Amino acid sequence: MWKMGAGILLTLLLGPKAIANNPRDEPSLGGLMHFQGEVIAETCSVETKDRNLMVSMGHITTDRFQLASDESGAVPFDLHLQGCNPTVSRNVGIMFHGMADKNNPEMLSVGEGPDVATGVAVALFDDRGQFVPLNTAPRYWIPLQDGPLTLHFVAKYRATGLSVNDGLANAQAWFALTYQ
Repeated sequence: MWKMGAGILLTLLLGPKAIANNPRDEPSLGGLMHFQGEVIAETCSVETKDRNLMVSMGHITTDRFQLASDESGAVPFDLHLQGCNPTVSRNVGIMFHGMADKNNPEMLSVGEGPDVATGVAVALFDDRGQFVPLNTAPRYWIPLQDGPLTLHFVAKYRATGLSVNDGLANAQAWFALTYQ
């Protein structure tokens, strides 16, 4: 008991330097840590209701698709931004990410398996009717204004081959805002 108490007392009296000067030059059981990050000014935030958006594509018959690239009717959807600050960034662009269709990697896959439609994918378009390829950087930028901003888009089913077979045609995408 006396030896243990003396060791603790000696350590307390000599301090951390005594522990650091290991006479046997054995490596200690420690490591190096790096902390990385960035503090940024917020440019815009996405309205809560749009963070988990459901776009209803409806029921489309297979006879709508006679040729590859035939499309269903347009289904509009909006993403609402709030609290935009044009002094932080002047423009916003959007990127859509998701599982790409195996026949056309610029469009969203509707999946595979039994009861899933084949020969069709989901294509996305901006408010000017320009195709927005999946998993790519923004092609055009929308000027920011103080306050709220609504981004308009359209989704369509598009045939990816000569034959479209019926079934579920559900797709999922994530979006990311990019500023410049």
